[in-house]
Amino acid sequence: MTKKFGFLSLALILPLLVFIFLKFFGKNEFVVEPLFQIRAAKLLPDCPEINYPYFINDSSYQFIKQEHGQDSLLIILYESKSKDLDASATQLARLQESIKLGNGLGLKKISNSNKTIECSLLLASPLDLVLVDGKKRIRGQYNSNNRDDVDRLMTELDIILKKY
Repeated sequence: MTKKFGFLSLALILPLLVFIFLKFFGKNEFVVEPLFQIRAAKLLPDCPEINYPYFINDSSYQFIKQEHGQDSLLIILYESKSKDLDASATQLARLQESIKLGNGLGLKKISNSNKTIECSLLLASPLDLVLVDGKKRIRGQYNSNNRDDVDRLMTELDIILKKY
């Protein structure tokens, strides 16, 4: 009887002790690291080699930041790479409903096929959405036709915006 009581007590107390320990000493924090800082990226054909850590070149960054000078985060939709424009528009509408543009967050659509911009954003097919921060780093790449990718973008935006 005392052995069973001991095991039952241990089974109830041990998770409580783990919870209390993690509550006081644990850190529940997510971080969205910039891409292409240490790892090699798949380069597009006819694109120049890149250096690590990777930063978007100045001319491409200035073109991207037009009309969004003060924004620290910018979502770029490269429309010429979108396969299904209807699905992309649906997902983009979901994205715009869930986030608040302005206050450091902007959205830019690039409709023309510009190889320099495409190479700068390191966009391999089927990716057509890119999240760029104010330090010219790529924070994420996504497929605008894929609901899971757009959900991941919204989650990562929440994490980044809470951090800054």
